[in-house]
Amino acid sequence: MTARILVVDDEAGLRTVLQDILELEGHEVEACEDSTSARSLLDSKPFNAALVDVFLTEEPAGIELAKHIQQVSPETKVILMTGYAEESDIKDGYTSGAYACIRKPFLLDDVIRVVSTALGG
Repeated sequence: MTARILVVDDEAGLRTVLQDILELEGHEVEACEDSTSARSLLDSKPFNAALVDVFLTEEPAGIELAKHIQQVSPETKVILMTGYAEESDIKDGYTSGAYACIRKPFLLDDVIRVVSTALGG
C-alpha cells in the first residue's frame, strides 16, 4: 500500500535516511526539519502517517506538533521518535493520540514494521 508519509526531524542525516528507506518501501515521503514547515505541509496535503521527533530544535516541540496533527488530521497515524524523552513526555504523546513511539537509536527494520502496522499492513 502506497501512503503519504511526513517525516519531521531536526537531524538532516536521519531525515534523509528515513525518507530514503520509506520511499524504497513505495511510499511518497515529505521531510522537514521543524514544526513550522510541518504545519505548512499539513495545510497543503493529507498524510497517512507522520514520524515526529519529540525534541525539535525549534519550538513548538514534537509533542505539540503531534497534538496539532491529531486536531487537524485525526486520521493521520502519528509515530513519535525519541532518544531523550521522559516517560511522562511519551505518555503525553499517547494521550494526545500518538499511534506509537520509537526510541532512538532504532533499527530501520523497526521503523518499517511500525509504519506498516500503522498503515494497516
